[in-house]
Amino acid sequence: MTYEELFELLRERRSIRYFQDKPIDKTILNRILSAAILAPSVGNIQPWHFHCIENEEMKKKMMECSCYGNFVAGAATFIVVSCNKAAKGAAQTTIWNPCEMEYSCVAAMNYGMLAATTLGIGSCWVSLHHGPAHNLLKLPDHQVIVGGMMLGYIKEAEIEPSGEHERKPLDTAVTFFA
Repeated sequence: MTYEELFELLRERRSIRYFQDKPIDKTILNRILSAAILAPSVGNIQPWHFHCIENEEMKKKMMECSCYGNFVAGAATFIVVSCNKAAKGAAQTTIWNPCEMEYSCVAAMNYGMLAATTLGIGSCWVSLHHGPAHNLLKLPDHQVIVGGMMLGYIKEAEIEPSGEHERKPLDTAVTFFA
């Protein structure tokens, strides 16, 4: 892959909130998840776990746990990503900044969303109220919810972007120390 191809993929990926009423084939979902687990993680701990929700009633309940996720129920699959805070790497050492494990999970989510884009699947990050979502999934205390991903086939009316999202100029977002 060239830089230009990667750059185009990064430009193409966008947050999709409206989906067709069509399930995602397990083969495609597994390809997305296979890409997600290739993400870098602190100490190669790979602390992530992907809770794939396709059940309509469960998606509606998760929608109530979402900060801005009033679209969750419309996704073909809603994936809640949790972080195993008890995980240890091969070195069995304590991570000096435990948040790095959660950051690793965010990287995995990003890899998954990029993979979804290449497979024609729309995606969107969703913030969750940790307590209610944690309880709904009946997670043990050492599992912390990082966020959710809505996945699905993009509704016909949403396929074309509504416009270019403006980005800050590079010189306002970067400082070089020589």
